[in-house]
Amino acid sequence: MQLPVLRISFGPKEKILIPLFLVTGSFIIGVVAGALFLRFLDPVQHQELCSYLESFLRGTGTPTSGLTSSEKLLLWWLALKIQLISLLLLWFSGLTVLGVPLILFVVGARGFILGFTVGFLVKERAAEGIFLAVAAILPQNLFYVPALLGAAIIAYYFSSFLLLGFGKGFNWYNFIVYTFLFVLIFLLLLVGTLVEAYLVPGVMRLVLLFS
Repeated sequence: MQLPVLRISFGPKEKILIPLFLVTGSFIIGVVAGALFLRFLDPVQHQELCSYLESFLRGTGTPTSGLTSSEKLLLWWLALKIQLISLLLLWFSGLTVLGVPLILFVVGARGFILGFTVGFLVKERAAEGIFLAVAAILPQNLFYVPALLGAAIIAYYFSSFLLLGFGKGFNWYNFIVYTFLFVLIFLLLLVGTLVEAYLVPGVMRLVLLFS
């Protein structure tokens, strides 16, 4: 007995690239929108963010500011929850026939947060902000961004597959393959959370001490 294989046909070959372009484009638009949104912050919000940043950097930059094991564990757990929520949203969206808009929204929102954070650091701290962005944001996002985009593209394909095959019944084999791919992506995100919790604080501390 031949097992069914997950096949998605979009017609012409160039149509296969549509999910890649849409997902990547949504992320880029989100990054740009996040950076531009800084211009629309009111003075009170801007001052609150600046105060929070200064307080955080003062604490991080002191020689005795190394995180304890429990603090690192808490930071890891918080990072894991954030990434897991995004991943589960994408997984669920792929299981719905009309999940594409939600997929693009999740990707765009994550891009917005990234663009806003990097833009704020660079705007407020100039050259130092660039080094801080590289130290505090780049390492974990080397894992987060590819995992996020990969999960979104897979979810987009699967949602399209359900739409094209609507009415033909639920296929457990395709569901298992789809879920297994998300488990692999989760492992990549897990590495990113460990980097964020256990590597990034030390790197930030060094940057602040020598800046």
